[in-house]
Amino acid sequence: MIIENFVNNLPITESGAVASSSLSIPILIFAFLLVVGIIYFIFKMYEQSKPTVESIVLIAVLTAIATAGRMIFISIPMVNLASFIIIMVGVVFGKEEGFLVGALTALVTSFFAGLGVWTIFQMLGWGLMGASAGYLSTKFDSIPFRFIFGLLWGFLYGWITDISALFYAGPTLEFSQIIALIISGFTYDLTHGVTNAVLLAILYNWFKKIFLRARDKYLPNQSSATATNE
Repeated sequence: MIIENFVNNLPITESGAVASSSLSIPILIFAFLLVVGIIYFIFKMYEQSKPTVESIVLIAVLTAIATAGRMIFISIPMVNLASFIIIMVGVVFGKEEGFLVGALTALVTSFFAGLGVWTIFQMLGWGLMGASAGYLSTKFDSIPFRFIFGLLWGFLYGWITDISALFYAGPTLEFSQIIALIISGFTYDLTHGVTNAVLLAILYNWFKKIFLRARDKYLPNQSSATATNE
């Protein structure tokens, strides 16, 4: 009954993010600054690497594609093509590009879907999704691995973004509230994960060829470095 009441009384946004006005200020400040610091650090690293104009333009284009992937099904948030595209960016272009495109996609789409505390956590969630795909890119030739990766990140993304909801739980946070939050987002996370897994199983090779052509054309230096490492 406690869980049921908690779920029914919390206005949930996408993936369980709560829209309320009661904030736990100390937790909010610490977590918010921590996440902002991580995102800023990675963007700063990219800036210090002195990216080429082609690299910047390509990231902008890939972000636009991922944004379109989310906006197409914005009325069905659990069916999200953006995650699949972000994963493919990480696999083909690398972990840094995967993080940047993931974070930027969350920021851009939030102007249409709604800005809030959850936006910064969506940036972190999608950013880490793209970065982890880049880090594990050599394993993606395995269909079972792709399926598990996509399914797992459906839940990880949901859990990361749902952290923002805990800041609206008031000054005291009970364990039952956390459990209720996880339960309330289970259907979303599962559908999100299954969508990722199915798309990675079916469309992976096709999108990889398209993205590889773009990488070879606009980032020849990165292509040569990748070929050497392989």
